[in-house]
Amino acid sequence: MASSDAVLRYVNSQEYADDFHAAHRMWKQSPTLGGSGMFIFTTYATLPPLTTVGSEGGGSDALMLRKAVGEGRAKNILVRLFNLDDNIGQPAGLADPGVRRMLSGLGERHRVLRGMKDEYINMFAGIVAISCLRLRSSLNITVDAGELRRYWRYMRYSIAAFGAELGEHDAVSASCARFVELHSGASRQTGTYLAHLSAAYPKYMSICGRALFPATRRVVSGLLIADFPDGWPKR
Repeated sequence: MASSDAVLRYVNSQEYADDFHAAHRMWKQSPTLGGSGMFIFTTYATLPPLTTVGSEGGGSDALMLRKAVGEGRAKNILVRLFNLDDNIGQPAGLADPGVRRMLSGLGERHRVLRGMKDEYINMFAGIVAISCLRLRSSLNITVDAGELRRYWRYMRYSIAAFGAELGEHDAVSASCARFVELHSGASRQTGTYLAHLSAAYPKYMSICGRALFPATRRVVSGLLIADFPDGWPKR
């Protein structure tokens, strides 16, 4: 895991500006933020090992999801990390000390949650990093090798500021796929959260459908069959 000094050296390096702009472009293009955000929430909501983290007695109260959805924290983090509100005149993304403090503080709060493991933190960080890539692939939006390299380097240092590790893209994608296939399921609250997401953001729920891992898709389709009796809505 890169140290805070290594992250600071990175944001002062010649690579940083190109890397940040690659990440900004990738997340700025509609409908990446909404569709990727839904991919992240939906994947998380169907992983009981994660949704029980932080709950009293290991119950099924999805603490982190409730805060992310109910309070809009996750969207704010992504907006700041990729400067999606185009806050001109300020240090951009990870170059902003406030963004680095935000990521560091977020990581510290997550690591002390009851039942948290390094494996979970690293896996979820990987889910966030690959979310927009899977979404773009499902929409047939190509990403050239140079753009992918720059984006992934930006994400590796951003994840390091959070206090987690992000390996190479192919390895992370494979690791996330294995974890999701092994652990996807439904806890007591899963259907409630998914129904809320589906009702509040039907467009993005539809858009993210093809990007979901097969195991996630099976769980969601089973829980929301009343919402989508004819199958997943077409884009």
